[in-house]
Amino acid sequence: MAILNLCLEFYSGTTNFNNNSEYKSAYDSYFKPLVSFLYANPDFKFSFYLSGPEFEFIRKKNPELIEILKQLVNRKQVEIIGGGFYNPVFPLLFPMDRSGQVEMLSSVIRKSIGKRPRGVCLCASAWDPSLVTSFETCGMEYVVLDSSLIQKEKDLFLPIVMADRGKSIKIIAAHSDLLPKEDESAEDSLLRIKKAFDKIIKNDSVNGDVDRTVSLLFHKNEIACLLKNKWFEQLLKVISEKYSETIKLSVPGVALKNSNAFIQSYIHSGISADIAKWAKAPYQESELKDSSINIYDFMQTYKRSQALYNRMIFVSLLVNQCHGDKMRKKTAREYLWAAQAGEAYVCKASGILVSSQERQIAYRKLTDAEKLVRECEEFKESISSFDYNCDGFKEYVCRMDKFNACIKPKGGAIFELDVMKESGNYADNMSRITPMDKCDDNYEKGLFVDHMFENDQYENYINGRPCKNGVFSGNIYKEVSFSSQKHEICLETNSKFPDLNQTINLKKKYIVTTNGIMVQYIIKNTSPIALKAKFVVESNFAQTCFNKDSFSSYKIEVVNDNQLENKTPENLEFMRNVDAFQIVDSDNNVTFTFEPNETANLVTYPIVFMRKKTDSTDLEPAGRTLSLSLAWDVDLAAGMEMEKTINLAIVPGKKRK
Repeated sequence: MAILNLCLEFYSGTTNFNNNSEYKSAYDSYFKPLVSFLYANPDFKFSFYLSGPEFEFIRKKNPELIEILKQLVNRKQVEIIGGGFYNPVFPLLFPMDRSGQVEMLSSVIRKSIGKRPRGVCLCASAWDPSLVTSFETCGMEYVVLDSSLIQKEKDLFLPIVMADRGKSIKIIAAHSDLLPKEDESAEDSLLRIKKAFDKIIKNDSVNGDVDRTVSLLFHKNEIACLLKNKWFEQLLKVISEKYSETIKLSVPGVALKNSNAFIQSYIHSGISADIAKWAKAPYQESELKDSSINIYDFMQTYKRSQALYNRMIFVSLLVNQCHGDKMRKKTAREYLWAAQAGEAYVCKASGILVSSQERQIAYRKLTDAEKLVRECEEFKESISSFDYNCDGFKEYVCRMDKFNACIKPKGGAIFELDVMKESGNYADNMSRITPMDKCDDNYEKGLFVDHMFENDQYENYINGRPCKNGVFSGNIYKEVSFSSQKHEICLETNSKFPDLNQTINLKKKYIVTTNGIMVQYIIKNTSPIALKAKFVVESNFAQTCFNKDSFSSYKIEVVNDNQLENKTPENLEFMRNVDAFQIVDSDNNVTFTFEPNETANLVTYPIVFMRKKTDSTDLEPAGRTLSLSLAWDVDLAAGMEMEKTINLAIVPGKKRK
């Protein structure tokens, strides 16, 4: 008679405990009670995947827990599953980083537990066939993969063998559809599993009456709930009383060793169904008709994840091409690996789909890595032009001593601004969407985003109300000239003013220096009639530190009619005749000073982006941006032009007197 090997696994994967209270909550909710239960019940088999930072945190705060886990492993009750040290999204990494992450975690597990792992858990079950070679090279024997990636006709509760270019690895399917439902008893859960098992046996005439394996992968919120409801105690009791001859608790390594049948299958790129269903439209759950959605589809939907990925790949190339001090290069690679933490690119099991906080942590690590690369060899300031984000257009990457800035043709704006200290990406701005923020921006927020408004739309804009986006913010700017030696970029775009169908030409020149950026605008009325409008240059500063729930880390100082005024960023402000203003990021000790060549109106207001969690319909703050706009009146006769200039000075690490 066939036996069903039931493998229960705990996948945590947290890479950042932001404070001690967060760790203590995790320890009290699931770490301690789960390990205590296992220690008291030797017949209960279980598996763990813990990230490297989790191992280090537990070893530092509660070393006794590691010792108990070691005992449980020695008595063959528990298996520790490996993976990436920082729980990365493996398909996004270069092979060197893949193997480095796996080896780093395997080393920690071996030193802590005394046994090297033989299996791999994946963040979001993000899979790519090329991973076969990477994992096989690291000595891994199997991968736990979400069953939604496996063809239904091949999902027979048997281990799958996946081969690619002469290498192979075994795959154990984790069945999220067989996880216990909310308030479902252990007996009812086992009954559902037994019915699915019996159906497979009945329909599979090829493999006959062989033992099968089912994996259930629990996340931390699920584990905490099951522990609270004594579900595992019930499970052990029901198995011993009703299913002792047909269901057996096991761990993946043992189940594979004892398996006498395998299914050959080729698993295409994909991600778990729980994530894939959110990948078709931003923050909208969609029905999945196939398993063809992969991590790249997800990132194309969530542009902030895509932007972080582009930055990570760029820094990866810098690290790989670095020569010189080997120790600095080694440390830079470790910062790079820390920046590859999967939570920054996808989501937590029950969190916001893309986390602004996790992204900013990753950006800081990438900045740390780049700083070390710069120290390995003589650094020279440069501006280069290439397709940085692989969108088909050339972007401009400005690598200066104090900061990095990236300018892209769409909108002609700065979409990445990294100050060369631990401060994150100031241009990591989300955009408002109607279902959750009650309005749409319809353009990507960045620094030096250009608008041309009619009077009524301008009134809406300065009052923080939804309005039609300005005629330039969504345009593709064309290159007029580019000089890497002079650090100058000149762009141009043409647009039509909506009501009167007036044509406008805008030239925009960036002059990048060690201390900042000067942007020169030339607006020309190319229509045969006079043009009256409002020209607005918008700059948005994303929240980079999350130790506060407000914008209190930013302070605004305005020179208004030659008077210095301190403003709070908590409310909308409209000021006339502004000579200059500066934003002070007090958490990171960075100052940004904007100085226009002519007095301008200044509009400042905070934006809180609301999003829902994957397991809830409730909205909660997912990110914050401080928006600041300089505005001028435009009154141009036919064929006439006007010039405006803004100087941005970036001063990191110096306190103002």
